[in-house]
Amino acid sequence: MSKTIIITGASDGLGKALAQLCIKNKFGVINISRTPCTIKGVENISCDLSNEDDLLKTIEIIKTKYSDFSVLVNNAAIVGHSEINKLDFSKLEKTFKINTIAPLFLVSKLFDLIVKNQADIINVGTTHSQHAHPGMEGQLAYVSSKYGLRGGSYNIAKELKETKSRMIHVHLGGFQSKMHEKDYGNVMQDPQNWMTPSDIAEILLYLVGLPKQIEISEITINRKTRRMI
Repeated sequence: MSKTIIITGASDGLGKALAQLCIKNKFGVINISRTPCTIKGVENISCDLSNEDDLLKTIEIIKTKYSDFSVLVNNAAIVGHSEINKLDFSKLEKTFKINTIAPLFLVSKLFDLIVKNQADIINVGTTHSQHAHPGMEGQLAYVSSKYGLRGGSYNIAKELKETKSRMIHVHLGGFQSKMHEKDYGNVMQDPQNWMTPSDIAEILLYLVGLPKQIEISEITINRKTRRMI
C-alpha cells in the first residue's frame, strides 16, 4: 500500500505544515478544504465540511480515486467565538458541523477502507476538552464541539480494537495560528511564545510512523510552562 495521507484543512496552519512535511517524506497528500493547498504535489478536494452534499461527494471521490490511503487526519476546525449570551444557533451549528460532525462522518463512511488499509486516524482536539482553564471564555461552541470529537475518538478506538488501525487523539495546546484572527479578528501578539505548526507536524508524523504494535492512543502536546490544572 502506498503512503497516502488525507488531511482536512491543509490549506493553512497546522494542516499545511503537515502536508509540507509529508510531501518532503514522499507521502501522497490529499487536502480536503474549501480553499486549495498551494503546496506542489498536494491533490485537492474542494469541500465545505459543514455541507452534507459536499461531504458525500468527497467521500465518493476518496473511495474511487484515493482508496488506498494510509492515514486520515481530521485537522480542520473553526473557533465559532461568541459571548455566551450572544451565541446564535447558526454559529453553534456550523461549529459542530465542522469540528465534530464532519470528522466523525468521514470516519464512519470510510471505516471499511480504514480497516482494510490498516490506516491510522488522527483527530486533532484541544487541551480545552481536558479541563476548564483560563482562555475558554467566549468559546462555548468550540470547546463543546471538541469535547464531542474527543468522545467520538474514544468510541472509534473501541470499534478498531480488533484491527491493525490506530485511533490517535491529540489534545493540542496553543500554537501559531490564524484561527482566532479569521474568526473574530484577534491577532496573535506574541507568536514567538507559542508552538509552531511545523514542530507539531513532526510529532504527528512520528506518531503514525511508529510500529503497528505501538499505539499512542491519546497525547497532549502543549507549550512550555502551560499549566495543566
